[in-house]
Amino acid sequence: MNKLRYACAVMGLLTGIAGGAASAQPYPNHAVTFITPFAPGGPTDVIARVTAKRLSERLGQPVVVQNILGGGGVIGTEQAANAKPDGYTLYLAVNSLAIYPSVRAPDNPLPFDPVKSFKAIGGIATSAHVIVVGPDLGVKTLAELVDMARKNPEKISFGSAGVGGTTHLPMAFLAHSAGIQMLHVPYKGAAPALTDTMAGRVSVASPGYSGTLHAQIQERKLIPLAVTSAKRLPFLPNVPTMVESGYPDLVFPIWYALFAPRDTPDEIANRLSSELQAMSKEPEFVEMLYKQGNIAEYVAPADVSAMVARDVQSISNRIKAAKLDVIER
Repeated sequence: MNKLRYACAVMGLLTGIAGGAASAQPYPNHAVTFITPFAPGGPTDVIARVTAKRLSERLGQPVVVQNILGGGGVIGTEQAANAKPDGYTLYLAVNSLAIYPSVRAPDNPLPFDPVKSFKAIGGIATSAHVIVVGPDLGVKTLAELVDMARKNPEKISFGSAGVGGTTHLPMAFLAHSAGIQMLHVPYKGAAPALTDTMAGRVSVASPGYSGTLHAQIQERKLIPLAVTSAKRLPFLPNVPTMVESGYPDLVFPIWYALFAPRDTPDEIANRLSSELQAMSKEPEFVEMLYKQGNIAEYVAPADVSAMVARDVQSISNRIKAAKLDVIER
């Protein structure tokens, strides 16, 4: 009997050791998921897939992009915030993350906090919006557009991908800063807004830079007036920034960053951050992002968190100052 008990005790000990060894396997030991809250083929999805491919090679495990749509990005973001904090579910965000709080009514708060619900892994890339007009509008500079709008209140229209989105706010903030009135025409996506801008059905739009947009500019289907980044885009070196055009407070860049759920262990977050930083220096990765219209730019986790917090407050203040009605209904 004593021998039987001894044998069982030894087996139990060995099982515990084996279980502990299995749970202590180095990260990662199976596939990692990237959640992106936007549709396949869009700018955020492209960044996610380029980043996932290279990170998979560095980690030695598959990195799978999962597109979770709905709520203008809120549903996918909520799912990422609530994921198990083990490093196997990550979230690739764009600067719309900082807008979400401003488009929700007080009695319908967000199910997550853009800053507190996540642990920043690092910034990946930046780009900008481009203020463009159709060739038949007859303006070639931002000053000319503003002058035309001032002389023709609400006769100048601008298209966007939706109320309160990243293609709406740059133009709305410009109208407020310049003291002009323009008619906002929201579409179900940026593509139809651009199509109507080229056709002259709306006067102006502010899409994110892309290779497709560049081709339309080269073909003179669209005339670029300004970019919303702090510095000129290398893809459009002759197009001035909004700051250069006389609006020093109108810096509205596009940024892409990687996050994990808030309670993800620091050692896992640090490993991922180190990999992102190393990737940002790889010529192939930089070139892949550049071809998609983005500038590879690693940003440290603490700086990403500070940037999101700053953008949340800044965008909220600007929306209130411009008296914009962007609340979802």
